[in-house]
Amino acid sequence: MRTVPLPARCPPGLVVACLFACVLGCGSYDSDVPGILDGRGDEACTVDQDCADPALFFCNTATSRCEASCRSDDDCSVKRRGELHAILGCESLALGCRCDASRCVPALCTGDDACVAGEVCRDGACGAPPSASTVASCHVVPERLVAPVGTTARFEVWASDARGEPIVLREGITWKAMTEQVTGEGTGPGATFTLATPGAEAEAVEARVGIVTCRASITVLPRHVAAAQVRVLVTDALTGHPVQGASVLVSDLSGHATATGATDAAGVVVLAALGEVGVSVFHPDFGYVTLAHYSTLGTRDLRLPLRRNPADREGGARGMFGNFAPMGAGDALTLGFMGLSVPGLLSDAAPGQVLGPERQVELALGGMTRPFQVPANVWLSGLDLPAQPSVTAPGIAGVCDASLAEVSEPEEAMRSGACGTRTAWALTAQVQTAELPAGMMDPGTDPLLLLARALPPSSRFSSALSRDVQFTLRPPGTDEPSPNKLTPVAYDFRQVPLAFPFAVRVPALPRFRDSYLERTLVLGTVTAPGRGMVPLGLGAAVNSNPSDPNTDLLPGLTAPGLVRVRMAPAHHGLEGQPYRLIALASSGALGGDLPPGTATSAVMAPLQAPRFDPGGTQPVTFPSGFLTIPEGARYNPDVAPWHGLLPREWRLDAQVPFATLVRATFTNAAGRRWTVWMDSRRAALGVRLPVPPAGFEDRTFQGDVAGSRASHSVEALTVITDEGGFIGSAALAESGGMASESLAKSTRAVSALHQGRPQVSWVEPADGASLPRGATVRVRVDGFRVGSTLADEGGVMLDLRDGGPGCDDVRLRSDVATKSGEVTFALPAACSGANVVLVASLVDLPGLPLRPAVSAARTVRVP
Repeated sequence: MRTVPLPARCPPGLVVACLFACVLGCGSYDSDVPGILDGRGDEACTVDQDCADPALFFCNTATSRCEASCRSDDDCSVKRRGELHAILGCESLALGCRCDASRCVPALCTGDDACVAGEVCRDGACGAPPSASTVASCHVVPERLVAPVGTTARFEVWASDARGEPIVLREGITWKAMTEQVTGEGTGPGATFTLATPGAEAEAVEARVGIVTCRASITVLPRHVAAAQVRVLVTDALTGHPVQGASVLVSDLSGHATATGATDAAGVVVLAALGEVGVSVFHPDFGYVTLAHYSTLGTRDLRLPLRRNPADREGGARGMFGNFAPMGAGDALTLGFMGLSVPGLLSDAAPGQVLGPERQVELALGGMTRPFQVPANVWLSGLDLPAQPSVTAPGIAGVCDASLAEVSEPEEAMRSGACGTRTAWALTAQVQTAELPAGMMDPGTDPLLLLARALPPSSRFSSALSRDVQFTLRPPGTDEPSPNKLTPVAYDFRQVPLAFPFAVRVPALPRFRDSYLERTLVLGTVTAPGRGMVPLGLGAAVNSNPSDPNTDLLPGLTAPGLVRVRMAPAHHGLEGQPYRLIALASSGALGGDLPPGTATSAVMAPLQAPRFDPGGTQPVTFPSGFLTIPEGARYNPDVAPWHGLLPREWRLDAQVPFATLVRATFTNAAGRRWTVWMDSRRAALGVRLPVPPAGFEDRTFQGDVAGSRASHSVEALTVITDEGGFIGSAALAESGGMASESLAKSTRAVSALHQGRPQVSWVEPADGASLPRGATVRVRVDGFRVGSTLADEGGVMLDLRDGGPGCDDVRLRSDVATKSGEVTFALPAACSGANVVLVASLVDLPGLPLRPAVSAARTVRVP
């Protein structure tokens, strides 16, 4: 039996990898997964030779019984096994069986083309198509659209039966235009319409599914033809509702406001604009947006969607699991990792909207007990864990209807961000305690490496989905925390297995500072219109031995740079939606709040369908490579020039080849954002940010009493058209391409550097401590690159005072920091005093304090 150790404690964001590796760390023969267990091999055994035919059976030492095994798909057929040892379940399945991790398991379909004529693929199995007569309700996506004349839009329909279960139809659906505002018609799950005539909001597009109808509301704006004016349409990016009362500001190249106005009920404002301008939108409930370097030689008709402040409301779903695998005698470790779909790019959501808070659990095995920090959406059972009835997953605002409890006015709830509808997903696994490796509690092992080695050879994982989960969202602290306030989701623990193992060739990893990116996670996903991205599988690799452009060689694969992935087919209402593959590389831990200085780079590509290729003989490749990390971004928040930057100027000193767009995002202490968009080629020219209108907070600052800088991150994006042409920021804003789903669909690569904000904090001594003369003290620096070269930002100055002649007016400077950001100082041997004040400050290369100042003080006693 293969042994895979597990660290006792995992870095934030890797705990899931730790636990997955733990669950999957046993041998590759799995008695606890949905599979075919007959074949007349249920004899008692100790070794494989005790079974009828060791070539066709193995001895499961956990149960001491013989079970059917295989080395190839042929070993699952009656032709190879003969009548005596035939696996009857395989013969009764339309698609037969496949040999997966030495087990004969049911073959699954990934689409209707895998089935015979007249059948469709649903939940991974071929069968008769559902009837439109069973549909009891439907919803059109998008439910609401505001756009100018001439816009073409694709609409799709979600259908459900009387129990609320999803129904996916290919026939029995017809589309038509209900008003003169739009033209178009069609049949099938989706249709494209053109906005033809200006008009106020009306139910203009109808889908008929059987005898049920549903509609989308559309507002058609007239063409914008006025010279020397720009028209700005502001909408809620997640519902399509127009945002009334947003303050829109046009600024010149110096950042000075030249025109301001507020959006009307249709979300529209028209302002004077000439030449090259910046266009900014401010609203207290949404993230600010600035479109920099916009040329009014374009259409002068902009659509700028806003995302709600991520921390202003909280809520989501509560997951419960059932239908566990029969485990026989003994305890079992059971894992369920749940979440709600994320609309748009992952970086558009705050970490707290994806994982939620962490909690501590203790696992006991072999007389040892170890603590683990796990996110709130990880469900664990076994190993002496107390009963856990459910887990919670945070949700992101969106649409809802009157069927949602506590929502009597859906329109008002959607306009205020008080509800949402997302797809609930879960990845699950279960293993007997007797099969867990003896070294699983050992510290010091990289959990991502364990996951990379353990996941692909095992068929233990399953995927579970609930397509349409509605939930409410409330301001934090409105109610006492209670799982009963969250929408319950009952998961079938073994809904559909991750039945498709294959290999992915990851592009060459980019360098970051003095090394290549260290970790890579590959996600197999499906995109649900109006719902967001849903993960259906994963794989992982590290880059440590050696650190080079390729991920490390994994056992059983032929070359470095290959990553094994396991994935489920689209199921339970998501059939027919596009698959997408995402490879995410990082310089540090993946998931959760990224520490300052973390670099990431991701590539995305359409995937025709998951492959069954256990040997990885035909790796899936990406058509484009990783983008380099956008280093060299600087911002001067001061009212005076600073180190080559004008007041309120942001600039990226280095170009990112093949990137079409750059966006800088400032995030203050309340989690509220200000995002600045520009073409990649203009980033080196810099942009001067306008001062927000009166009454609006300046989100380039933290919002604290000290007036600190806000956290700062930079992204470079490659965004292309369906034909492969590059899209710039102006074309994106003029076409409506900044909307969450449109942007995610057209983005092929993203790289990011989370710079954080400059901070210095004391490591030791503690405040009030007593130190010997000449003692060494330590501080930690975050969000600031300590060093003396032109690529660095400056150093740390330590000022001593109130300690007598040996301390007063003493200044020490250090330009050397450890990799973790720690800086040390040795106090002067002559310094002593009852209340010596130590003040550590960040300074620039010439030694001047940062603006705003960044410092931290300690008072100590030196006898």
